Amino acid sequence: MKKILCLNGWGQEPKTLENAFKEVFKDADFETHDYVASNRQEIYPKDYEGCKEYDITIAWSLGTQCAINLIQKKLLKTKLLILIAPIFQFVENETNKIGMPKEMFYSFFKSFIKYPEATTRHLIAMSASGDENADLVFDKMKIQNLNVLSCYALEKQLLHLKDFSCFDVNFKKFPKTICFSGRKDTVVASCQTKLFAERIKDFELHIIENCGHAPHFSHIEEIKERLKNVI
Repeated sequence: MKKILCLNGWGQEPKTLENAFKEVFKDADFETHDYVASNRQEIYPKDYEGCKEYDITIAWSLGTQCAINLIQKKLLKTKLLILIAPIFQFVENETNKIGMPKEMFYSFFKSFIKYPEATTRHLIAMSASGDENADLVFDKMKIQNLNVLSCYALEKQLLHLKDFSCFDVNFKKFPKTICFSGRKDTVVASCQTKLFAERIKDFELHIIENCGHAPHFSHIEEIKERLKNVI
C-alpha cells in the first residue's frame, strides 16, 4: 500500500486535496498536514522530527512551497513529488521580477486581515477563473474554519509566500517530479513551471488546457489518466 502525504493550498480545509486524490489512488494510506492545527509561524511543519518518508507527496499551490522546504531541509523524503499549480516565486523582488507586484500582494494581505472570509472566497473565484469546469472548483474548494488561530496562521503563511523564492533552492537531489498546471491559471502563471523544469533533472510537465488554478478539482480524470503509469 502506497503511503501518500498531502500538503494543501492556502486557506483550504486540510483534507480537500486528499479527498480529490482518493479518486486517483484508491488503495493508499493518506496523511494530510494541517498547517493551522500545528500552530506554527513557519509554513513548513516544525513538528517533523527527523526525516519522514513517503512513497508519494502531493502538493498544491502554497503546499508546493511547503514540500520544497521540507525536502530542502531534509525533513521529507519522497520517491515521487506531484506538484499542482506550483509556486516558484509568488511575489516579485528586487532581483527577480517574477510573480505579482508587491503592491498587489500587500493589498490582498490587508484585505484578508480586514475581511478574512470575503478574501478567501475571492481566492476561490480567482482559482476558478478561466476554467471550463469552474462550477466544480466552486463546489469542491472548501474554506478553512476562520477563527483567531487560523487567521493568525494564514497571515503568517501569506508573509512566507511573499519572501520565499525557489531561486534560493538547490534542486540537484530532488526526487522525480510530476507537475500539473492550468494554462489559464490567474493565481500562479503556468510559465513558472519552466523554471522548475530547468532545475529538476527528472521532471515531467503536464499543462492542462482551459484549466485554472485547481486542476485536481476541475480536471481530476485527466490527471488520473496522465498518472496511470504511477497508479
